[in-house]
Amino acid sequence: MESKILHFVNLDTIGGVEELCIHFIRSTKSSLHHLWVTSDSIHPHFDALIEQDRPSASYDKFVFGCKVPKFLRAWKRSHILKKSFTSVVLWNRFDEINTRSPKIYYEHGASWMVPQSRKLGPFFDGVDAICANSYAAKRLLELKWGVKKEITIIENPLRADLPIATHPRAQFRTPFRLGCIGRLIPHKGIALAIAALRELLSRNIACELFIAGEGSEKKALQKASCGLPVHFLGLVRDVAAFYDSIDLLLVPSIREPQGLVALEAQARACPVCAARVDGLAESCAGIHISPTLPLAQIADFGGSLVRMPDLVYDPHGDILTEPKLLDPNALADAIRTIIETPGLYQRYSSEALSFIQRRNNFAAYKEKLLTFIETTGRSKFL
Repeated sequence: MESKILHFVNLDTIGGVEELCIHFIRSTKSSLHHLWVTSDSIHPHFDALIEQDRPSASYDKFVFGCKVPKFLRAWKRSHILKKSFTSVVLWNRFDEINTRSPKIYYEHGASWMVPQSRKLGPFFDGVDAICANSYAAKRLLELKWGVKKEITIIENPLRADLPIATHPRAQFRTPFRLGCIGRLIPHKGIALAIAALRELLSRNIACELFIAGEGSEKKALQKASCGLPVHFLGLVRDVAAFYDSIDLLLVPSIREPQGLVALEAQARACPVCAARVDGLAESCAGIHISPTLPLAQIADFGGSLVRMPDLVYDPHGDILTEPKLLDPNALADAIRTIIETPGLYQRYSSEALSFIQRRNNFAAYKEKLLTFIETTGRSKFL
């Protein structure tokens, strides 16, 4: 009988874990997979991709477009879980499911967003295998939740549809073009990038900021950037063109399990300046700045405290710590140094390309993850 993998995944927003799951499924035989969509809806971006490859799919909350009452959802789940699957993969989800099939939890950042007061020990004890997308994610599972069983690291790859630049950049533009890309939500720290731009302009350094993405914080960020050379581009389909259009990617995240956008920027020879927190130190060869400001100060920069993590991983001390903010003044200092130091920009661009060439490509990632899933499935029944 042919293998069949059941994937529990949320698809109502465009994020790293969602993109990775769909690209993984699309890169293998669609008949190998069954999607269990846990969100209220599917973002049109994923709806189109699913329609192209037509993997079988079920919807937790809907049947033929009609919402299913809560008392029927458990029955729907139990019905699908009675089927024989090679493995059930929980993509960044803590669903309590009852199945004889081997269960795999794939950590992509969900553990950061659940307060430590919630007891997740029984969940981790109940899964057959755990993998994490970074060393930081592995350590957070161990330090925050006390996970003792083996955790396999399967690092996020560079996306398959993003070509790698052939040579480093020799120079930058004037005005200097800063960029941010991703969901416009509080823990991404985009408000700090806007504050850094304001500081640079006060120092008479010609800069502008390009922000790609959509999200709940967009209106607040537009208000915070009023009067500044900040350009909101919305959802960007051609990410290569976006990275090619900027001189430096800023990743001022308050928490970031791995950092896909840092990988993408470096593939296009674009240097990265990121917060030294969680998995970002593993994801780029550029400038890392340790966060130092109290989290509550985010309101001073027009940001929000909604859905902030209770703890983050400090890669320098290998400890958990309270989340902090990257200081916009320190970020501005680092950007000014790049602009004013001859040859430094080209060096960072060269280091970015060298770093990305040492990372797993998508084909290697696909084989590693598929082997892990299938090995877990076989080992349970030995």
